[in-house]
Amino acid sequence: MLEPRVYRAAFIPALLALVIAAFSLESRPRPLPQGLAADIPLEDDTETTLRALVESRPDRRPGKTGNRSAAVLVRAELRARGFRPIVTDRFSQGSTDLVNVIGRRAGRTAQQVVIVAARDASSVPDAPGSAADTAALLELARVFEGRPSSKTLVLASIDGSTLGELGAQRLADELGDPELVDAVIVISNLGARGNGESPIVPWSNDSRRVGIGLERTAAASLRQEFDRQADAAGPVSQLARLSFPVGIGAQGVLLERGFDAVRISGSGELPGAGGALEDVDEERLGALVRATLRTVTAVDQGPAPEGGPGSYVTASSQVMPGWVLAALSLTLLLPALVGSIDAFARARRRKEPVGRWLRWLAAQVLPFAAALVLAELLVLAGATPHPPAAPIAPDLNPLDAPALLVLAAVGGAAAALWAAGRFVVVRTDPPLGDHAAPGAACAICLALSLTALVLWIVNPYAALILVPAVHFWLLATIVDSGPPRRARLVLVGAGLLLPLLVGVYYLVNLSLDPLSGAWYLLLLVVGGHVGVVTALLGCLLLGILTAVVGIARREGAGPDPAARPSVRGPASYAGPGSLGGTESALRR
Repeated sequence: MLEPRVYRAAFIPALLALVIAAFSLESRPRPLPQGLAADIPLEDDTETTLRALVESRPDRRPGKTGNRSAAVLVRAELRARGFRPIVTDRFSQGSTDLVNVIGRRAGRTAQQVVIVAARDASSVPDAPGSAADTAALLELARVFEGRPSSKTLVLASIDGSTLGELGAQRLADELGDPELVDAVIVISNLGARGNGESPIVPWSNDSRRVGIGLERTAAASLRQEFDRQADAAGPVSQLARLSFPVGIGAQGVLLERGFDAVRISGSGELPGAGGALEDVDEERLGALVRATLRTVTAVDQGPAPEGGPGSYVTASSQVMPGWVLAALSLTLLLPALVGSIDAFARARRRKEPVGRWLRWLAAQVLPFAAALVLAELLVLAGATPHPPAAPIAPDLNPLDAPALLVLAAVGGAAAALWAAGRFVVVRTDPPLGDHAAPGAACAICLALSLTALVLWIVNPYAALILVPAVHFWLLATIVDSGPPRRARLVLVGAGLLLPLLVGVYYLVNLSLDPLSGAWYLLLLVVGGHVGVVTALLGCLLLGILTAVVGIARREGAGPDPAARPSVRGPASYAGPGSLGGTESALRR
């Protein structure tokens, strides 16, 4: 039922988009000059502060006495180092009292450079983590004491990082207009032993990323200290992040709020395992503190780092702006949309029933939507942990026995409702049991194309990941005299390849097994980090997938070729009906 000529002609805009993409590559903005010979011996002073902090305040979990006492210490130290005024921002999460401590020191301009360190800990004493970060923040305050600066320096000790970056959200409100902030440098887990991951974490909770200039400046500072280039994410990894953005850490919240923020982490994207003083890598701690000092000094002494595009993918030394990928995604979806609409029109002209198959599709989709509602109800009932305000490390909400029960309840409800819905629909309308009917493929493919179009509006990069599925599933279902059953199933599987690769990417980078990954995804959905529209589109796509599999498994090979008009005479024959107007012509 798919007209090949119409389908092929619709690829012309995609070819034009490819040409535009080839000519839209930009050079990366340059890093700021490294003007500071950061040979200051920071290790000894930082270690002394770290040891005193761990021994006197070992329990710095949110709401604990040690955390509040550490806030008092930070406030006193910042004041003593000339950071005034000091803002003590008290807030709460449920029954847990939290506090941010923010110190400012005015420069010659109102533009700000911000250094952020989380003070709260997820374990006791967490020496390589929040204790090392707080000690580093205080040591940087000592270094800046009496040193003139071009821009206003802001040092922030934030709370509630283990509860969903609550302190980072409060800090964003306190900082005000992002145009007045040239850079935000977040430090985390500086005392952790190296695990081979890049110390630069640039990811956001939406499609925005750290500006290229700031990221390259931080990378240049780290290269000065470690004598090697910080590993950058490849194009495939960057596209996976854009298609399903998850930014763990304070920089994710700040980037989402419009600030140019980057995180320098001793343990990579995820926090380390915590530990005691003997687990601190003192040499690495000193090098990371010096790299942070280099970055801050470069931003302070130079202009604001050049950001480049808000969304982008880098390959080698070239940058592809996000709008190019969005245009390419739309033009690649266009042929499937045109082909499915044309097939729908042809089915209507052949008087094939199409509308009834929408009820069949609804029976595939509603169980997943009902499972989503059940998950939200379980959150309200307290069966799951309170969803954090921002994505957090998976280890903070691990997959335990109650989590397994929640997953089983949600998955079991979806499966039971799906089976019951199919049974009821087929029982009330027996022709819906014949998946080889042309109307089934036309309805499903049109719904798939329209869903992909809506997804493009919400997130064009996710729609780009879905492009192969849209085309392969189209070819597996509505092609006249289509491929055999095994080939159709191969096409269905091929369409799932890119979404599965994105899932595998996150499982590997977040150190998750598939079941833990499903639990983490559920928490992202019920926590609102996956938008409501995106979650509903996901339910719709899951229902469409089950319908496509049902059509691909049918015994027939597509619409009956006998339904097509036969050719009576040579190809040049132009007799009655060849220009339309007869019943045989209308069937085409």
